[in-house]
Amino acid sequence: MVRSPGRGSQLFGGRRVQAHATGADTFTVEVLTSTTLDRARQIVQHAHAISPSASLLRLEQQLRQGDSNARQLAKLIDGSPALAARVLRMANSAFYAPAEPVTTLSRAVALLGDTVLRQLVLTSLIVSRRAGNRSPREALAAARLTGDAVRAAVVGKTLAQMSRSMDPDTAFAAGLLHDLGHVYLLDDVGERYASYLLDPHAHDARNAAGQLEMEIELAGTTHQDVGAVFAYEWNLPPVIARVLWDHHVPSPGSLGALIAGSDVLLRELSYPSVVDSSDQQLEGDTVLAALNITRERWDERASAVRESFSELLSIFDVQAS
Repeated sequence: MVRSPGRGSQLFGGRRVQAHATGADTFTVEVLTSTTLDRARQIVQHAHAISPSASLLRLEQQLRQGDSNARQLAKLIDGSPALAARVLRMANSAFYAPAEPVTTLSRAVALLGDTVLRQLVLTSLIVSRRAGNRSPREALAAARLTGDAVRAAVVGKTLAQMSRSMDPDTAFAAGLLHDLGHVYLLDDVGERYASYLLDPHAHDARNAAGQLEMEIELAGTTHQDVGAVFAYEWNLPPVIARVLWDHHVPSPGSLGALIAGSDVLLRELSYPSVVDSSDQQLEGDTVLAALNITRERWDERASAVRESFSELLSIFDVQAS
C-alpha cells in the first residue's frame, strides 16, 4: 500500500508530494510546497469523470480496489470482447511461448500472471477512455505513446531476465505504465501536447529537466506528477508507483533505473536516426554496463526483441514504426 499523510486534500491540497524509496515494499511521501500536483489531480479527476461502458466500469472499480485476484478479473474481462481478445492474443504470443494454444481466459490469466494482467487491463482502459474524441494528430500521439509503452515493457522484461536483477513481470508492468501520465496530459491539453509528443527531439533522455519544464508550460504539471496521482488513486504496487513518479531521476540500481535504461535502448532499436548514432550507442553501453550485460549479449537478443515489438504492437492495435 502507498503510505501517505492521508487521502484527498490532506495529500494534494495546494501541495506537492515527493516520493522517497525506503525499501522494496514501501513508497513514502514528503509534502512540499507546489501546485503542479494539485493540477495533476484535477486532470486525473476530470478524465475519470468520463465513464467507460458498464462492463469496463465494473472492471475499473475492481481494479481501483487493488485486491482483486486474477480469476475475478478474468470474469470481468469476459464482459468486454475486445479486451478478452487482447488478453488471449497476448497469452498465445511468442513472447509467452505457450506449449499449446491457449483457448480460455482462465488459462490466459494463469499464464500472464496477476501483475501483468492488471497493468495490461489498466493500460487498455486509460488509453481507450477518450479515443473517440481525439483529433487525427492526437490519435497519432496516443498511438506513439502506446507503442513506446509496449516497447519499453518488452525491453524492461528482457533486461530483467538478462541481468537477473528484477522480477521480469514487474519490469514488464512498470514499462507498460511508466509514461501513462502523458495520456492524461494529451487528452487535457490537446493539439499542442500532441505536437510536443511527436517531436522526435523533445524527449532526449539527457535533457529530462527541460522536458518536465516544457510539460509544466503546456499543462501546468508533468507526466510524472500525474503518474504519482494515478498510482495513488489506483492503488498500484509501491515498486511500480515509484517508477511512475521518478523514472527521469531514478535511484541507481532501482526498477526506475532499469525502465529509464529501457527507454534508452528502445530508442536505439526503434528510432536510430533521432540522435547521433555514436552518442546513442554510448548511452546504451552505459545502461548495459550498469546491469552487467555486455554489448555482445544484448546484440544477440536484439532481433528477438524487435520481433516481440511487432507481435505485441499488433495485439495493442498499434502499427510498428
